Amino acid sequence: MDISVVDEIDQIRYLASRVTSLPALPLLATRLMEAVDDPDTSASDLAILISSDPALATRLLKLANSAFYGFARRIGTVNLAVVVLGFETVRDLSLSVIISDCFIQGSNNVALDMEEFWKHSISVAIASRMIYKMSGASHPGEAFIAGLVHDLGKLFLSRYYPEDYIRVLNKTDHQGYNLIDAEKEVFLVSHPVAGAWLLDEWNMPAWMVESTRNHHAPVADSEHKKLVLSVHFANHLATIMNIEDKSADLNFDSNPEFEKLLKLRKDDQGAIDFPFYLEAIKQELNRSEGFIGTIRKPY
Repeated sequence: MDISVVDEIDQIRYLASRVTSLPALPLLATRLMEAVDDPDTSASDLAILISSDPALATRLLKLANSAFYGFARRIGTVNLAVVVLGFETVRDLSLSVIISDCFIQGSNNVALDMEEFWKHSISVAIASRMIYKMSGASHPGEAFIAGLVHDLGKLFLSRYYPEDYIRVLNKTDHQGYNLIDAEKEVFLVSHPVAGAWLLDEWNMPAWMVESTRNHHAPVADSEHKKLVLSVHFANHLATIMNIEDKSADLNFDSNPEFEKLLKLRKDDQGAIDFPFYLEAIKQELNRSEGFIGTIRKPY
């Protein structure tokens, strides 16, 4: 392992050791992942597990019946939702709801604009799913949740160290720093590392941890390269949509391998067709309004 990685992890552990209580992911999330990975799990087994949390079951049914999926017939039971949507999709939707609730809880004292944070996170989630699906990937729901959690490290650092994170934001707003450099100067680590560490502590899958850690700087030998690149590109597109973000780096480095792997659409000059992708994301966001609200807010 690279010594810099060891140093970063040690620094995160040090920061976490000063926190009285780290956010805990509900046990149900782990049980859901184990159930989906178990070949002996039936649709009925998974439905019973989800129904053990009535609020989650209610929101899952609302998601399944949203315009985002557009089924002609109403899905009235969790068991039918599992059969119609599939195990992986139900897992991804359920995890999205559970983790979103973890985002929102205790978010009153963070040094972030939570409305902008959520807007960006959901935009990246929608864009990641769209890009990953266009690339031919078989489980686009994984890209949705990877996009949703990609900035979890910002929430961790700003929630538990709000004064220090205000220093970070001052550097990006007034001193010309980009966000990663400002975070490293103040904390010695960046939010992708912090978020990946927390997801790993929660025993989340490797694809989720890796896409979070590398969403700003994809690595060539990544085991989950297509997913990581989808989140990376989606993050860039969502940033373009919100260029009030003074810490944004609007330059985008691409290469033929990257473009081929994601099957990116080109314009007449052979460049990535950014207007096409930005318009497609806006359409997806408009179509997904009820779906997004259900993930975000319990009722």
